[in-house]
Amino acid sequence: MFLRDQWYVGAWSDEVGRVPLGRTILGEDIVFYRTEAGKPVALANHCAHRRLPLTAGRLRGDTIECGYHGLVYDESGRCVKVPGQEAARNIGVKSYPVIERDQFVSVWIGDSALADPASAISFPRLSDANWGCTKVRLHIGCNYLLILDNLLDLSHVAYVHNSTIGNAPVAENAQVKFSRRGSTVRVTRDMYGVPAARTYAEFGPHQGIFDRWQLSEYYPPGYFFINNGSGSCGWMPADGTSRIETQGEWGFQVYHCITPETPTSSHQFWALAHEHSAVAPAGREEFYRQCHQVVLEDLGIYEAQQRSLDTDPAGANAEHVGARVTIEADRGLLMARAILRDMLAQRAAA
Repeated sequence: MFLRDQWYVGAWSDEVGRVPLGRTILGEDIVFYRTEAGKPVALANHCAHRRLPLTAGRLRGDTIECGYHGLVYDESGRCVKVPGQEAARNIGVKSYPVIERDQFVSVWIGDSALADPASAISFPRLSDANWGCTKVRLHIGCNYLLILDNLLDLSHVAYVHNSTIGNAPVAENAQVKFSRRGSTVRVTRDMYGVPAARTYAEFGPHQGIFDRWQLSEYYPPGYFFINNGSGSCGWMPADGTSRIETQGEWGFQVYHCITPETPTSSHQFWALAHEHSAVAPAGREEFYRQCHQVVLEDLGIYEAQQRSLDTDPAGANAEHVGARVTIEADRGLLMARAILRDMLAQRAAA
């Protein structure tokens, strides 16, 4: 089941313009566009007449015209024109609350009266001119829960991403801590005396043995912040604070926004931000290529898992994967799944 009455990222800001953009979120087909003043709009992507997707139509000023019989809808979804006759009263399509923040266009799926802009996710680094940024959007053939599981167990970095950011010691030599604070899950990985993986060796200051750390935070329904830092062995911040919350001598931050599409497909909005000084301009293309490769490697894992679930004779699914063993690294993902179950139960009770 999907958690409704939530904000979900529907598009990157630069994807939404003066050409209608269609996207399915929690099984609902939505059309996005911008008014002439630049305001994002989200409407149900079907004409109220014969259900042709409005993405097959065209924009007329701040309105959208159906490409079948020419009915016109304003940004609230109200039908304002039926060619050849007076527009019928109380005819229209659903309008979704929209908010634009930090390069994301997010929509509220559920009861519009409950949409609070203050509750929408904010990742200010993505709008910080002092930081470099790269981003991708992936359409993935799997249930969104499989993606959440992956991002809460970063021990997989040693095996899935061993050509770029991982190697066996980052799994074997890690001290891992798990905590839950309300509806937030935090997983920290402190890796002592590990050899530099390729990406760290090529772009960071350490080519040999060094310390590395990751701080991952999960916010429901599908948001992640991951701080990646490193330093010489034993490095600590000069002010005595925890090194896990800084990039140390070299590092970067990663953000994931996971939006369910259907029970077997999802959207992933991924971004990486770094201080400009962390990666020289001449090396950024290759640095970004290696980081994009990491995301694509994960995609292969997700879709293979979904195929395995789809063909399981016992009827396993993303909610009940039929795992025959639980390992210590599962603690974070099990916390997140418990949070989602609690939130779903609270919504059902309400």
